[in-house]
Amino acid sequence: MQIQENILLAPYTTFKIGGPAKYFCVVRDEFDALQAFEFAKSRMLKTFILGGGSNLLISDNGFDGLVIKIVNKGVEILSRENNQVVLKVASGEVWDEAVSFAVSNNWWGIENLSHIPGSTGAIAVQNVGAYGQEASGTVESVLVLNTETHQISSLSNAECDFSYRRSIFNSTNKGKYIIFDIIFRLSVLPKPVLDYRDLKLKFSQGNPSILQIRQAVIEIRNKKFPFPIKAKNGNAGSFFKNPILSPEVYTQLKSTFVNSFGSHAVEKLDTEKFEELNQIKVPAAFLIELCGLKDLELGGAAINQNQPLVIINKTGKATATDVLGLAEKVKTAVLEKTGLSLQFEPELIGF
Repeated sequence: MQIQENILLAPYTTFKIGGPAKYFCVVRDEFDALQAFEFAKSRMLKTFILGGGSNLLISDNGFDGLVIKIVNKGVEILSRENNQVVLKVASGEVWDEAVSFAVSNNWWGIENLSHIPGSTGAIAVQNVGAYGQEASGTVESVLVLNTETHQISSLSNAECDFSYRRSIFNSTNKGKYIIFDIIFRLSVLPKPVLDYRDLKLKFSQGNPSILQIRQAVIEIRNKKFPFPIKAKNGNAGSFFKNPILSPEVYTQLKSTFVNSFGSHAVEKLDTEKFEELNQIKVPAAFLIELCGLKDLELGGAAINQNQPLVIINKTGKATATDVLGLAEKVKTAVLEKTGLSLQFEPELIGF
């Protein structure tokens, strides 16, 4: 394994933004990882684990430590019984390729997570969700290397402490583990999740196949999201999380909407929101558009017209300062007009 110095990180991110790493290495297995952490420990360096680079914003100053790029590969069927398939996927595998593999075998549970950029490891870190499915619904366990003890262990679904866009890997134990494999439990029996409006409208008649659902999700996402890996304008996917409210807070929000935007906005809000487990999810994109922010730009960064959840590197020369400044402008405006504080979804590195 080779340790490199002063490596520009922008090419390793879908935003195409970011300064240099003081040190950089590529890790293919647990042995490489151990060497990397011994190197970091010997020099008292901070470390950052880099996967597909799709859900992060790296500062213009880069990262003053060791960046560890995970590139391990492999997909293995561990068992098939009781109408279920247990699948082990290496964290360095491209996520959408893993979804495609499952769909091609008619294994249900992650088809709604199609066309989400990045590596498989990030799926567990962020508890990625879309169109009614979340990673936590199928992740059985996660195989990790403890960066403190250098021990390899398996963390159960419960131990990962999943919640909305959250796990121990990006909260309470951030930086403690390197994810090497994720174990998924998928269903052989059809289990379509079509509750979200776009899918419900698409399949209002008939029972779609798993492939039809995947194709529909890809079509819907392509209309809304510039896919980061292939997009002309670099981006990190969704930059803002959807606020999740209690029924009581939602009632208060409706009163605020009447005062700020009029009763017609409340009617629109009621059609846009999504109820789940006695909580109400309000689309951040709807809030941004309602507040008249779709045309907002700052430096080389801009709000994406088709899906305002996304901030794009419009000029190809946007800085991290441009992006973060634009995101803060959106957050401030939405807070002033709705009383809701939008949270950023990408991980901010080097700030």
